[in-house]
Amino acid sequence: MAKKAKKTTHGIEQKQEPITGNRTTPTTQKQFLLSNFRVQALILAILGFVFYCNTFQHEAAFDDMMAITDNAYVQRGVAGIPDILTKDAFQSYLESKQGGNQLAGGRYRPLSLITFAIEQQIMGTAPDNETTNDKEIRVAQEMHARHVVNVLLYILSVIVLLYFLRRIVFPNQPAVAFLAALLFTIHPIHTEVVANVKSRDEILSVLFISLTFIKAFSYWDSKKKNDLILALLCFFLALLSKEYAVMLLVLLPLGFYLFRKESIGSSSKITLPYLIPFGIYIMLRLSAITAMPQGAENNIMNNPYLYATGVQKIATEIMVLLDYLKMLFFPSPLSSVYTYNSIPYTGFSDPLVWLSIIVHLGLLAAMFILVARRQVLGFAIAFYLINLVLVSNIFFDIGALMGERLIYHSSVGFCIAAAYLIYAGFEKIKQPAIAKPGLVGLMVLVVMISGYKTINRNTAWKNDNTLFMKDVNTTPNSILANNNAAAACMIFAKRATNITQRKEWFEKAITYFDKAISLYPMYMNARLNRGLSYYDMGQPDMAIPDWDTVRKYTPAEKKLPYYFSVLGKYYYNQGMKYGNAGKIDSAVIAFKKGTEAAPNVADIWYQLANAYKAQGKEAEFKAAYDMAEKLKANSHNN
Repeated sequence: MAKKAKKTTHGIEQKQEPITGNRTTPTTQKQFLLSNFRVQALILAILGFVFYCNTFQHEAAFDDMMAITDNAYVQRGVAGIPDILTKDAFQSYLESKQGGNQLAGGRYRPLSLITFAIEQQIMGTAPDNETTNDKEIRVAQEMHARHVVNVLLYILSVIVLLYFLRRIVFPNQPAVAFLAALLFTIHPIHTEVVANVKSRDEILSVLFISLTFIKAFSYWDSKKKNDLILALLCFFLALLSKEYAVMLLVLLPLGFYLFRKESIGSSSKITLPYLIPFGIYIMLRLSAITAMPQGAENNIMNNPYLYATGVQKIATEIMVLLDYLKMLFFPSPLSSVYTYNSIPYTGFSDPLVWLSIIVHLGLLAAMFILVARRQVLGFAIAFYLINLVLVSNIFFDIGALMGERLIYHSSVGFCIAAAYLIYAGFEKIKQPAIAKPGLVGLMVLVVMISGYKTINRNTAWKNDNTLFMKDVNTTPNSILANNNAAAACMIFAKRATNITQRKEWFEKAITYFDKAISLYPMYMNARLNRGLSYYDMGQPDMAIPDWDTVRKYTPAEKKLPYYFSVLGKYYYNQGMKYGNAGKIDSAVIAFKKGTEAAPNVADIWYQLANAYKAQGKEAEFKAAYDMAEKLKANSHNN
């Protein structure tokens, strides 16, 4: 009688052929790749270092200001940790710039900020008498160190991910586990996470999610309380890293169901203790997050679907899901900004929307079927889709159309599935002399292409200026990309060594501001800075319409009083120059502009009155003089 085929712990027959279902024998695995964990970990560490070591001399970029350089809590070092634990992640920055939280649901991710505060303590807090130039030098040097830490944490996270995959997902397939970890390590879409220090929250999240799985399954195997305590602690730290960890309440029982053959009921009971750290996290989050200011939801920068109809919003969100999948297969071009209009609104007449529906319904159906069969691909698809739900905007508004960092967690599931299918495909080749070199050759090619793309993309993240000038070409219809590029041009203009270059950079800045404002006329930040560009170019008259518009629609803008006071002083000096030259009519025009820019400055009104008197206009003189006296009296009373 023929022997029955054995079953693996995945419930799939283990035959003599290379792959059936989820597993192969370790012997077969060794034919393809080295199976030793330390060797695999070393390879991943080397690749992670080679791919990202060119970020070590990078400076602050994009959201690094909010999270680090301009975050008062972080800058205080360990003394700021209590505030970090009890406040919104960006509260310090936003209160200094805009007056409060501007993002739906807030951002409570204290763990990465705590690491920044600890780094700050080690490197030293800012001295009280620090000049602007000294601060720039100090921050740049500090960011170099922070970039090194980011890369090291990334390398650590992929090694832990490898261990998680080897021990739990592919316990009898070390080569497939390595292949999945390799694809994750080298994927170019991760450049934003590693090269932008602020995105350390993503790295820490995947690190502690992997550790939670490892210790949770260790407890299942050993029943040692220490393993359970460590699993609960890792889950709590994952939650403090980023909100994604909440999905472990689904993925953990799914893992026990798939990989330990527990029933659905038993799997759910095993994960009940994890509700304790989750409850503590929710209480901390609710106490830390403040409500958005009234009207913040009507800002297109916080709500990219503000001008979309209900149908357009749903259709665009569905299409974006396809964009995410496309970028996992073909991560090019890459951009840091996917704000309003970078992805135009669409409707259900768009065939891509229906393609996305078909693809994702297919993935959902495949997930249920494969999970029911306890297939590892079911876990991979579940890991992908469940994390994707959090960033899809369908159930939770995230304040952005999409983002490369937002697919970081889902890419774990993608890499698991890709590694499994690639390996299974080569296992179908019955001739080892072809299969082994073919797989190795393919992976070498993928590593080389990914390395070129990643290392090249890293250069864009050098600082704000390099990033913004690069990404405005990638997403030319993004209002934020145009505004950021314009801001970079303003900096280049101020650094220019001659008048011609200065003018050219300011003109280029205005061109980008024009584009941003044409895309969104109510973009007050662009108007504010376009006015500043005109002023710095020596065309203050052109600044007034922009600043008046800002004053009309956002009178609370903190920079306006200073800008208008500077403008008022400019016209005051112009008026005095004209008056001293005997050009009274020109002096009147200048002083009038000065009073329009700075209506509460008594000196400008006095000089306007004198100019009117020189013209012989008694009524105008009296009105201007009375206003000056009134303002002077008010200033004394205050």
